[in-house]
Order: sequence, then structure tokens, then C-alpha cells
Amino acid sequence: MALPLSKQISTAEVPVVDLAAMHGGSPEEKAQLATEMAEVCRDIGFFYVVNHGLTPEDMEAPFAAAREFFALSPERKQAIAMAKSRDYRGYLPMKTLGDDPALKGNIHEAFHFYLERDPTHPSVADGKPLRGPNQWPEDLPGFRDTLLRYYAQVDDLAYRMLSLFELGLGLPEGRLRRYFNDPMTMMRLLHYPPQQPTDSGDHIGVRPHTDNGAFTILSQDTVGGLEILGRSGEWIAVPPIPGSFVINLGEMMKLWSDGIFLATPHRVVNRSGLERYSVPYFLMPDYDTRIEPLVKNTGEFNEPVLHNTIARGQELSCGEILGRVWNRIWPSLDRQRVD
Repeated sequence: MALPLSKQISTAEVPVVDLAAMHGGSPEEKAQLATEMAEVCRDIGFFYVVNHGLTPEDMEAPFAAAREFFALSPERKQAIAMAKSRDYRGYLPMKTLGDDPALKGNIHEAFHFYLERDPTHPSVADGKPLRGPNQWPEDLPGFRDTLLRYYAQVDDLAYRMLSLFELGLGLPEGRLRRYFNDPMTMMRLLHYPPQQPTDSGDHIGVRPHTDNGAFTILSQDTVGGLEILGRSGEWIAVPPIPGSFVINLGEMMKLWSDGIFLATPHRVVNRSGLERYSVPYFLMPDYDTRIEPLVKNTGEFNEPVLHNTIARGQELSCGEILGRVWNRIWPSLDRQRVD
């Protein structure tokens, strides 16, 4: 079976949103921006952002770190394998899976890290699930500091955007922000080897899925490969735009909005013949946050279409959602299967 096909994008399908008004704009300008974002989130749940506040140098820094890390020997990367962590942190080899035998392995390798917490932090000291220490490679000068600096920059952008989502949903200021005091936010470095057009379609860069958190801020290199599932049922390529981030909503934002906002399925197929790198940031609320509607949807609810989507009315906590999903797809506590 050949690699799956996609069609090329139009800005009507994945628009470009200018965030300039977010930085010191008038209340009226910010309200207009929030309205524009809300319309996009109702229509597709995927969009580019420009004038976001990060410089080209800021955006390049994690890619340099990623190329350096993934060039390490397998032995050095495996020294911090995710399978050695109770909390899904560290290195993920290609085609590695969690507990679900029905899934096929993704053709990428990854490095996962989360908000860095001191060992004396209450949620770490108490042994709360998913809150253990990050695993960092030894003898890679500047790697940790570079990534934590970039994390802080994107984290600041995320909370600025969160206030726009509050406005767009008609929520009081701070209504969503209250759920992010001790968040489960995660960042990944991803490396995709090239796939040839004649390769089997059983394994692709990332299988179709929706993200689970509030929203994702993705930085792509120039290679491309990201695709979204359009309402027509066609896969649509989302090529890189220099200097932009790609934003997509997750299942938790969909449920907070009572299905007014979309969490759109997406995948990665690297047809370029080149090495591909990307750096996604996943904004996640606090572990104990209950995910329940904050507004009333009087229209059509966007029902789940993929295995990892969250059914309406479950009202699980963030920790319960992440624990269930991550057990299915990633190894932890020395549980590892390669397909």
C-alpha cells in the first residue's frame, strides 16, 4: 500500500491570524482579534499565527538543539529512554508503542520534557502521577538551558492566547487561566526520517489523531508533512510558513466550549525525501482539573471520530485523560513494544 495522499492547502481552509493586536492593542482591537480566532476555531480548529512575539533566532534555537540531540548515538539516547521513566519523559525511539496492540508504530523519534519542577515541589515530593523529573542527556552543553528558555517563551505566548480564547467564548477574564496553576504542559522534539512514495502506508510519521490538551503551538522546519482532515474527508497539507506557528485546538478546549470549537484530526507524512524536525508545545491544565463545559452549545456538537477523542459528558480530570491516552500510545515503567 503506497503512502496516503493529500491535497494542497488554501488559506480559506487554514487561515493566517495576525496577533499584532495582542501586544498592546486597544481593548476593541483585542476583542476583534478574539472574535476572528473564535470563528476560525468553530470552522476548522487549525490556523497559523504571525506577529506572535518570538524572533527568528528564538524559533531556530530548539531546532539546533534537536538536530544535535538526534545525532547522538543510539546508546546515548537510550540512556534516557522514556521506558525508564514512570512519567513519560525522555527519549522515544522510532515505532515504539505503549499498551495498545492494535496501533502501528510512528516513523519518528522524539524527546519529551515538561515544566521543570524542583524535587521539593509539593506535587513531585508527594509522588503525584505524571510529575516526576525530566530526563536530560549528559554531556550535551546548553541543551537543557536552550529548551527551557524556549519553553518559557512559548509558555508566555500560550497564556496571552488563552485570554483571547476566553474572550472568544464570552467567558470572564481568567476563567480558563485558573486551571493552569501547576500545569501538565509538555514539549516535544520530533525527528522524522524521509519516507519514499513507494513505502508502505502501514507506518507514517504520525498516525491520525487529535491532541488532548487545551491547544498546541507547533513550530515546523521548512520540510513540511503536516496534514489535517478537512470536513470533506480529504487530507489537506499544512505547509510551513516562515516565521509562523501553527495552532490547533485539543480535546479539552473542545469540551470546555461544549463542542463549539473543533479539535481537528491531523497526521504527518514525510514525503520530502529530507529529514524533518518539528517542535510542538502542548498546553495542558492542572492534573486535577475537571474537563467540563463552561458554555452552552445550542448548535451541533462535533462528535468523536478517532480513538483518542473524549466523549461528551465524561467530565474526566486532566490527569485521568492523559494517563489513559499515554498508556495506550507510549511506553513507561519498562513497558515497551516495537512493531
